Amino acid sequence: MYKSLIFALATCCATGALAQTLTVAPHLASNMVVQRDQPIELRGTARAGERVSASFGGTTREATAASDGGWRLSLPAQPGGRSGDVSIRTASGGSVTLSNVVAGDVWLCSGQSNMDLTVASSANPERTAREAAGTPIRVMKVRRTAVASARTEIDPEIPWSIASPENVGQISAACWHMARELVAKGVEVPIGLIHASWGGTTIEDWMPPAALRSAGTDAAALTALADYGRDPDGALARMIEATDAWAARNDAGSKGDAPWAAATLDMADWKPFRAPGHWERSGIRELAALDGVMWFRRTLDLSAAQATGEAKIRLGRIDERDRVWINGKPVGATLIASALREYAVPAGVLKTGVNTIAVRVIDEAGGGGFGGPDAVFDLTTGDGARVPLAGDWSYRIGSRDSEWSEAPPFVPWAAPRGLAMAWNGMIAPLQGVRLKGVAWYQGESNTSRASAYAGLLRAWRTAWRTHFGDAKLPMLVVQLPGYGPMAVRPVDAPWAGLREAQRVVALEDATTGLVVTIDQGVPSDIHPAHKDVVGARMGREALRVAYGNAMAEAPQPIGVRRIASGVAIAFSHAERGLLVYGAADPVGFELCDEKGQCRFARARLAGEAVTIATDDLPVAEIRYGWQGSPVVNLFARSGLPVTPFRIAVP
Repeated sequence: MYKSLIFALATCCATGALAQTLTVAPHLASNMVVQRDQPIELRGTARAGERVSASFGGTTREATAASDGGWRLSLPAQPGGRSGDVSIRTASGGSVTLSNVVAGDVWLCSGQSNMDLTVASSANPERTAREAAGTPIRVMKVRRTAVASARTEIDPEIPWSIASPENVGQISAACWHMARELVAKGVEVPIGLIHASWGGTTIEDWMPPAALRSAGTDAAALTALADYGRDPDGALARMIEATDAWAARNDAGSKGDAPWAAATLDMADWKPFRAPGHWERSGIRELAALDGVMWFRRTLDLSAAQATGEAKIRLGRIDERDRVWINGKPVGATLIASALREYAVPAGVLKTGVNTIAVRVIDEAGGGGFGGPDAVFDLTTGDGARVPLAGDWSYRIGSRDSEWSEAPPFVPWAAPRGLAMAWNGMIAPLQGVRLKGVAWYQGESNTSRASAYAGLLRAWRTAWRTHFGDAKLPMLVVQLPGYGPMAVRPVDAPWAGLREAQRVVALEDATTGLVVTIDQGVPSDIHPAHKDVVGARMGREALRVAYGNAMAEAPQPIGVRRIASGVAIAFSHAERGLLVYGAADPVGFELCDEKGQCRFARARLAGEAVTIATDDLPVAEIRYGWQGSPVVNLFARSGLPVTPFRIAVP
């Protein structure tokens, strides 16, 4: 429906034989919000050499279509609230009208699953949707698109639309609640939200190759990505070959000629498994947290008619890489978890009687195994019969990731968890769009490499500011909430390390705001459903960094000094003192020595500072909230929690 609407918008007012020679880019549509007080960039296609004019707000500008038909022009900036139609015409009579365009503030909301979580999937979806009616908010959603080379145009999943109970359910809940907070706190111009997010993505998915290169990304991986863009079949074949060679070095079942794929095999050491299904969620204890190489096998009886001719096997989605054999002969391999597996089985592979299917799965993250569903888990034989494959299989662990001598070859065109793929398909095409700011909620998929995140985040920020033409473009970084098991002793938690990277990078830049959400997490749920508080905090931080309003900030450590009894930490944004909830003293503090050995410590609140007794033991560093799911009870009087941190003791 939406694609039809876009086509109609682009052609409804065209005339004569030239009806389809004038087009506008798909991010330009009726009901769109253009950034107030900034030039309005328009582009599209027309006949080569044709003059194109555009009018809005009483002004007109012209351009000439290039030899490839592309045209681009800039209309003067408009004040907030100015609305009307954008009329685009060619000298030969073609025309396109974008109706009900308004100047306001445009926010781009991006990141991974917690930004991608929609209103419909969040807490109180019906009430939130009802409250959309009549708000001065408009929305556009970019369809998930991953490509190896930068595209020129987006694919709108929802084109620019006035927010309503009917469409807001598919918009980012965090982004939506941010916009509601902006309106509630007095922003008196229409708000435009661009939702361009993708669950499971890493920050590298959202960075252009040049930014990745500046951040130290492996040059060979960037070369492989470029090769895939030029020759996908050749690059894919080389990567499958490299993966097979890696498996031969790191997996017991792949040694030599992959003996566990053989047509006949002693199955005494194999155990039952119900497929499709992810092994980490199977209830099998030894598989509960297993990343590694897993093998699956099953047999099926076929008649002579079924065994004749070509066949097709479907195995749904597999997390993450697979190689499939039938009767010991390889029939297919895929490297990306999001792809549906469908492999042609050549004539002569199947046989009358017992046939054996073997599947090797390499899993580095996620649940591991078969995502299903049952409907695409089957074998279609030469006579057209569908043989279901869901049900009883056998499994055997080939190797655990802790046993690997090296990581599997990196697949840079994976989506998610590749390089530049989401940037190429969803952000690069927005070039020319002027923004009020960017809201960024991402990091969960980078926690295993938290030490590299600060450099990546800096490079990402610079690249996006350059792309959108504003060196001081306001950026909101949502710090990760609590997630994961609660610890009974100090641990060097990866989630804590990534939060620290977010804190440090945000603190470096006056127009980067940190949205602290450590108190909004759920230890057992990586996707907390209540996004209203998160969105409200995003809105308030946006008011501070993008609108210049005096707003409360989460307290941060600004200094440590040694005192007679131990150490004292001073905090910013604690002018009226800090508060401790639920206990006499703040919890979650750790003291660490020079060797990195840490211990929990008793802390006491002293107005705007916290003191910690060292008990005459060595201390080189203080950590606070340094767990996946820390218990925190130290807050500012504004209601904002003290951000987790680490700080050296002089």
